[in-house]
Order: sequence, then C-alpha cells, then structure tokens
Amino acid sequence: MEIHIGDIIKREAKNQGVSNARLMEEIKVKNSQNIEYDLRQETLSIQKLALYTSALNHNFLKYYTDLEPFKSFYENETNTSLHEIESLKEQLNQAKQMIAIQEETIKTQKELISTQKALIEIQSSK
Repeated sequence: MEIHIGDIIKREAKNQGVSNARLMEEIKVKNSQNIEYDLRQETLSIQKLALYTSALNHNFLKYYTDLEPFKSFYENETNTSLHEIESLKEQLNQAKQMIAIQEETIKTQKELISTQKALIEIQSSK
C-alpha cells in the first residue's frame, strides 16, 4: 500500500491541535497506548477509520479512493451517477413541459365551456 494511514491521522490531529487524550475521549478508548498503536499502523480497519473520521471531522477514506482499483471504481460510479442525474433532469424538464401544455389545454377548455354556456343561454332565451 502506498499510504501510511497512521501517519496521516497523526498529522491531521496535529494540524487541528487535537491531543491523544482528546482522541481517546472521542473514539472511546481507555488508554493512550491504543491511540499510539493506531498511529503507528500503516493500515487500519474501516471501523477505526470511521472513528477517527468522526473524531477529527476528516475523511480518511479519501486517501484510499485515490488508489487503484478504488479510483477507477469511484470514477465509474461518479460518472454513472452524473449520467443518471442528467437523465432525470431531462425527464423533469419534459414533465414540466407536459404540465404546461396540459394547463394550457385546461384553460382553453374552460374558455370553450364558458363560451358554450353563453351560447346555450342565448339560445334558451329566444
């Protein structure tokens, strides 16, 4: 693996001014040796990364999404989502156009009904 996640977490905690004691509280461990051990690790479990992500409000998974095969997978997912969003936007625009046409048709029909009522009244009064 090309990254050392413990070093990255340690650097981020230092940048934020977060001590090991505070990390202990945030991720609910009982002694600082657990934190120190984690920070020496090249890799950590997803559960641990989630704890550190929450504690430092920093997405530590992003470092893995820049590596293959995750990078290609993430890019493909993103592209698929963008295409789906564009398709949904087009469908929404078409639906809005259809609603506008239907509203115009209803308006025209109401005017026609009103005109026919007036003609019927004229015919009835003769």
